[in-house]
Amino acid sequence: MPSFDKTWARTETQGVTSKLKDAVKPQGALKPRIQNAVNKLQVQISKMDSMLGKLRERDAQLFKRIVAAMQQHDTSTSRVLSNELAEIRKVTKVLGNARVSLEQVQLRLTTVHDLGDAMVAIGPAMSTMKGLKSSLGRFMPEADSELNSMTQTLNGLMTDSLAGDSFNMESDVSNEETDKILQEASAVAEQQIGDKFPSVPSSSGISSENSSSTYE
Repeated sequence: MPSFDKTWARTETQGVTSKLKDAVKPQGALKPRIQNAVNKLQVQISKMDSMLGKLRERDAQLFKRIVAAMQQHDTSTSRVLSNELAEIRKVTKVLGNARVSLEQVQLRLTTVHDLGDAMVAIGPAMSTMKGLKSSLGRFMPEADSELNSMTQTLNGLMTDSLAGDSFNMESDVSNEETDKILQEASAVAEQQIGDKFPSVPSSSGISSENSSSTYE
């Protein structure tokens, strides 16, 4: 079984046999594959940011037109524009939630990437500890147990990390936990949208405005 550090960041050399093998079951070093996924997610997040920016500009333009129509007591135009603005904000909300979800995935993959680098660093440390154990054991018997304990700690860290969720793309996180994260993300997205957008004038507000102007 190949060591983790070689699997994590090995350099691929493609031959005829390797190409045939990859055609059947594509494989590669885990680190660059994770980094590639992180980069692709960043591209999509940037695209969503651009789309959200355009929607916000459109939102501001429509809101100004609604205000202008209300000032002119144009109830029909105000209502039509308000309906259009409501639809734009629905799309903005969906895109905002999707962006937050993608960012959550990107952060998780980044954590996996960083943890993998840490595991590669721990491997040589374990070898060093074993070497010290054999060297110092003869002269410092009391160091033997300490080195043993430290080696077990490092080994346990590697085992738990590699066997845990950090390197498992099929996450074992429960649906309840996932739903909780999505709800929190949705609340954040709604709050951000609420902070950036003024409220849409309601049809009752438009009607009362029109009524007051009639009595004037």
